[in-house]
Amino acid sequence: MEFIASQENGDASAFHGDTLVVPTVSYANLGQLTVDLVVNTLLHHAKASNTEVVKIGHLFSTAMPPMVGAAAFGTQDRNALCLNLEVYRIPSHKVTFIQQRTDVTKGHAREFATELTDWALTSGFKTVVVLAGADDMLRHDPNMQRRSLHTFYANAKDAEPRNLAFLKQSASLSDDSAAWEDYRGCGLAPLLHSRCIERTLPFVALVLPCAEGDNVPDAMQMAAFVLQYLEIPLPTAAAPSPLVFPPSWSQLFGRGPDVSLFM
Repeated sequence: MEFIASQENGDASAFHGDTLVVPTVSYANLGQLTVDLVVNTLLHHAKASNTEVVKIGHLFSTAMPPMVGAAAFGTQDRNALCLNLEVYRIPSHKVTFIQQRTDVTKGHAREFATELTDWALTSGFKTVVVLAGADDMLRHDPNMQRRSLHTFYANAKDAEPRNLAFLKQSASLSDDSAAWEDYRGCGLAPLLHSRCIERTLPFVALVLPCAEGDNVPDAMQMAAFVLQYLEIPLPTAAAPSPLVFPPSWSQLFGRGPDVSLFM
């Protein structure tokens, strides 16, 4: 895996000590929706919250097909492009986000997980945080009454994941990799967990069970939790919600039914 820095803001040495947040292609694309929502929200509120978000480059991996698309966020130039593995950074909070827009090539999952973990380790990241959805239909009956966000984590020999105290207070928590057996559709999250254990790299996975369909509410729940966990404040005056949807989300669904049908 190779990091390709942007000419304006790229600096690979800046990653040292950061927390790396990365989605995995998983059930309902919840991880990608969450990163889209978080990054677009922070870009929108950059001045009000005094939180600068910078696109510093992208990653290249032979384990993933290339992709080019139109600008994804509201504050970007209309002529800008988005790529398959973009890298955004918040210098003031030592947080780096990867947005993954294509799935890993079939048969290359282990290769990609190893590449990503090794790159995170050599770049000096302090914690790897993975965002994933899980299939709500495959949970056991006693758990169906709650939409609890579950957290997996792994310590290093001399370090623990970022803000572990918050995770212990706010979500169901497990450091047992065998617990993944109860969750389906989480993509590469279990594999990244095992790779980080092998590399003694602190790891956190935030997993939210959901159903296919309108997953905007799920992304909002996950995004709010991620911002709290990373201790990134948003303007309290923003209403009705400080979260700002990316313009690309306007294409998620067609027009709603004519309201006169229900009158």
